[in-house]
Amino acid sequence: MSENITESFIDQARKLNDQRLAAVQDIAAAVQARVDAEQALKDAQAAERKAFKDAERKGWTKAELDKLRPTKRRRTTKDTAGTNTTAAGRSTDQHQSTD
Repeated sequence: MSENITESFIDQARKLNDQRLAAVQDIAAAVQARVDAEQALKDAQAAERKAFKDAERKGWTKAELDKLRPTKRRRTTKDTAGTNTTAAGRSTDQHQSTD
């Protein structure tokens, strides 16, 4: 009879351990996906730099290429006057005057 209790105890422990292992496997897969994405970003950035350098060698000026270069997204911050100000210092009015 005591063997039944032992087997049941070990079986329950295995089930719990399997659930914990599944959770860790999900974490490992997510971490691997992030690491792969970071490496893909680095590779893409290196390819972009190389492409721009190659374009300069083929006659494009840096100023011309800078106009073609994709701009980075700028965050907007709300100032106290009710306008949005971009990181570049431009402001856009959000509220119209009711005067």
